[in-house]
Amino acid sequence: MFADLFRDLLMNLLLILSPVFFYQIFMVDRVRTKTHKSQWVLGALCGVSACLCMTYPINVGDEFMWDLRWIPFLVAILYGGVRGGLVATVLSLGYRLNLGGGMAFYTVVADVLVLFPLVWLLRRRFLVWSRVRKLVGSAAVSLGCYVFVMTSIAFYFWDRHDLGYMAGKGVWFYSLYALTYAVAMLCAVALLEVIFENEKMREEVQRSEKLSIISELAASIAHEVRNPLTVVRGFIQLASQGMDERNRGYMGTAISELDRAEFIISDYLNFAKPEVDQKERVDLAQELGHVVTVMGSFANLRGVRLEEQLEGELFVVADRVKFKQAVMNLIKNSIEAMQGDGTVCVKAFREQGDVVVQVLDDGEGMTVEELERLGKPFYSTKDRGTGLGLMVTFRIVEAMGGELVFESEKGVGTVATVRVEGAV
Repeated sequence: MFADLFRDLLMNLLLILSPVFFYQIFMVDRVRTKTHKSQWVLGALCGVSACLCMTYPINVGDEFMWDLRWIPFLVAILYGGVRGGLVATVLSLGYRLNLGGGMAFYTVVADVLVLFPLVWLLRRRFLVWSRVRKLVGSAAVSLGCYVFVMTSIAFYFWDRHDLGYMAGKGVWFYSLYALTYAVAMLCAVALLEVIFENEKMREEVQRSEKLSIISELAASIAHEVRNPLTVVRGFIQLASQGMDERNRGYMGTAISELDRAEFIISDYLNFAKPEVDQKERVDLAQELGHVVTVMGSFANLRGVRLEEQLEGELFVVADRVKFKQAVMNLIKNSIEAMQGDGTVCVKAFREQGDVVVQVLDDGEGMTVEELERLGKPFYSTKDRGTGLGLMVTFRIVEAMGGELVFESEKGVGTVATVRVEGAV
């Protein structure tokens, strides 16, 4: 009997992990840029996994179904959110109803109604944990789920006046069952974390290759293009002095376009050399206060309120000039995202040993697809933008060993977060 039990436990474990491998092999490349679609797909795979667990239950010598269906249910919510959790729940409950209704089915529905919101509330914290903390936390969640489900099953048998049935299984069975819950959850979470990390590394490699090519092109041709532009601009200015008012206006337009070309070339040069040249201990509150003061006039011209919320005693090791340039680019983008009145707020605070700078606006916001393309070559949400300014900002923050992340919702606003290791 023990051999059969062990075999069925391994079968359930395999059924739980198989959809994870399927997701990695066939779906990651197709859905990585569509977050919502990825959640639906993961939820469907987890739902199928739960149904398969019920199809091949753990044999303990009776007709009652013991299985690990709750593990894919937990994975669907933690990694797929509400969408993934709903798909997995509908599939698993529908299949369970097909196997048989009655009091046992209503017990499962009650478990879902309690566990779903609790796990969903935990999800936001879970996603920002480190891998080790995710593994430990997921194991704890699975054991908590196990205890809750077993308690509900005990009430079911108590209502049938058959509580002795559960007691007859023995401590070894429940210990092995709990251990399998934890191991299955650990394996599923570990595999998913490896999948997502590998995908992120692959995207970073592709992005680095593209940026390297652009950097080489920028460094090789920018100076050569700038020199003739300067000469042309000078001759246009000289020639316009002897022209009538109408032609002088045309020449003014030509000069403004040459100036814009000069600005783009300067961005290319900054992009080609983003390295931090002079690292020093920077008082963040002081520097950001200066940046807000400088950008205040630009905000006033646009009818935008520029606010600051800066904690004291925040220090980082960085190139003072380049760090200010990066923050100014973020503030400028936020101001330009406004349509009429609005507020841009610059925040700085310490979080878990890191120094965090946030630029928040209540402008147009961006869709998921637009967020995915931010920082990519030649992509900009502005009509006359080149995307080079934001690319330079990304490169500066990366050269400092920091991280720049955007969060946005269409019609609500955008939050740009720079996270850098703090200095003592």
